[in-house]
Amino acid sequence: MVGSGPAGSGATPNPLRGQGPLPLGQDPPRVGPASVVIQLPFDPNVHLGPITLAWHGIFTAVGIFFGVALPIRLLRGRVREDDAYAVAWWGVIGGIVGARVVHVIDQFSYYAAHPELILAIWTGGIAIWGAAIGGVIGGYIPAIRRGVPIGYAADAAAPGISLGFAIGRIGDIINGEHHAVACTPSQGLCVGYTHPDTLGQLGPVHLVVAYDMAWDLVGVALTLWLRRATAGRWPDGAIFWVWALWYAVGRFFLGFLRVGDPTYAFGLREDQTIAVLVFAAAITVLARLLTRARVTKPTPIAA
Repeated sequence: MVGSGPAGSGATPNPLRGQGPLPLGQDPPRVGPASVVIQLPFDPNVHLGPITLAWHGIFTAVGIFFGVALPIRLLRGRVREDDAYAVAWWGVIGGIVGARVVHVIDQFSYYAAHPELILAIWTGGIAIWGAAIGGVIGGYIPAIRRGVPIGYAADAAAPGISLGFAIGRIGDIINGEHHAVACTPSQGLCVGYTHPDTLGQLGPVHLVVAYDMAWDLVGVALTLWLRRATAGRWPDGAIFWVWALWYAVGRFFLGFLRVGDPTYAFGLREDQTIAVLVFAAAITVLARLLTRARVTKPTPIAA
C-alpha cells in the first residue's frame, strides 16, 4: 500500500499527534506515555526517497503471499497446481474487493461525503471480515468451474487465511490504526504510541491487534492439527467451518476492547455483528455436515 493517507476507519485529525488520525469521534486516553508499560515508537511508514510505503500495506502483501502458499502446499497431490493457483488468486482478488466494500459500508457516512475516496484503497481502509467473505466467494467460483473439490479446498484454505490475517496484524501493531480501551498492567498488554506520525493512541491502551494475532495463530495450529486428527473421519469442509466458528468467537469478544467504530444491532460493532451471523452459520453447517457423515457411514454387519 503506497501513501500515508487517512486511517482505515475514515479518520479525523488527532490534536495530540500532529497529522496522525483517530477514528471518527474518538479521542485518545489523555495519559502521558510515562505511565505506559510498553512504548511503541514506530513510524507507520517506510520512506524510500520520494516513495512512502505503509507498514500496513507491506505486511498485508506478505500475509497474502504466505496465506496463498500454505493452502497450495496442503492441496499438493490432490489438486493440480495450476487449478490451485487459479482458485487462490481469484480468492485474493475477491478478498481485496470484499475488504474494501465492507469497510466503505462500515464508514458509509464518511464516504458519502467523500465519494472520490471510495476506490482509493491505497490510502488505507480494509475490513478483515470483508477479506474473508470476499475471498471465499472469489475462490468458490473458479473452484466450481475447474472441478476442484470444494470442501477439501476450503479445509486447506482455512489455515492459510488465518496465517495471512496473523501476518497482516503485524502492520496494524506498527501503525496503531485500530484503537482500544484504556488498560492497566494487570488487565493485559498495555501500550502507548510515541512517534509523532503514529496513528496510535498515547495510551496506556490494550494492544488488541496483538490479541487478535495470537487468536489467528492458534487458529492456524488448530486447523492444521484437525487435518491430521480427523483425517478420514470428518467430512470435507468441516475443518473450514470449525475455523470460521473459532474466528467468529474471537472477533466478537475482542470487539469489546475496540473503540471508535459505529455500532449496529444491540450496540455491537460491524465486525461483532458479522461474527454473530458467521457463528450461527458455522454451527448450523457443522451440525449438518457431521450429522450427515454419521448417517451415511456404513454400519458394520454383525457376524
